[in-house]
Amino acid sequence: MAKVQAQVIGGAIRTIENVRTVAEVKREMGAAGYTATVNGDPAEDNFELSDYEFVSLAPAVKGGC
Repeated sequence: MAKVQAQVIGGAIRTIENVRTVAEVKREMGAAGYTATVNGDPAEDNFELSDYEFVSLAPAVKGGC
């Protein structure tokens, strides 16, 4: 289990403890359907977190013409 810093873009940074994956951070932050980066790199929901990583969450943007 990891202790990480997490932020929904534009919101406050929160410390979240006892999480294992990005999906668990999304659940804690109420950000289902958002895209994630971990330390600035894109990350999938199953990405396993380590202590002191920074998770940033942003609304998913749909592309198209």
